[in-house]
Amino acid sequence: MFTLLTPKARDTALGLARGDYQLSLLRGSASWAGSDLKGAAARNGASYASSRESLLARLVEAGLYVERTKGERGRTVVVVMTAAERRRSKDRPAAEAAAAVIEKAKKAKAAAERKAAREKARAERDLAADLPTLEVIAHAR
Repeated sequence: MFTLLTPKARDTALGLARGDYQLSLLRGSASWAGSDLKGAAARNGASYASSRESLLARLVEAGLYVERTKGERGRTVVVVMTAAERRRSKDRPAAEAAAAVIEKAKKAKAAAERKAAREKARAERDLAADLPTLEVIAHAR
């Protein structure tokens, strides 16, 4: 993954992207170094570099915290999070802090899904328990 984008920063960041290339950068499917450009895109790499820089500038202007860092095997990784999330992370490296925020959001989503499944099962169980009574009422009419 080339971009660590926290859930709270996601909507703002994706709204600031102009074009498919910038969206693919934010989604993590394109390299921030431009190493995955092919053909004519690779020959016009300077325009893609300016596109990357303008995206980062718009993210910063929108009040998001943006940091370029090196990931595994020397890959360029861009971390995007809200300023509040960065303040809460204190002295931790930005990539580590963003990964923790993303993991926490995944756990919260999974917990919400489990809760919804439990509530659905409970509602179905209650409906099944009330079904004989409802059938009696329906036949009485």
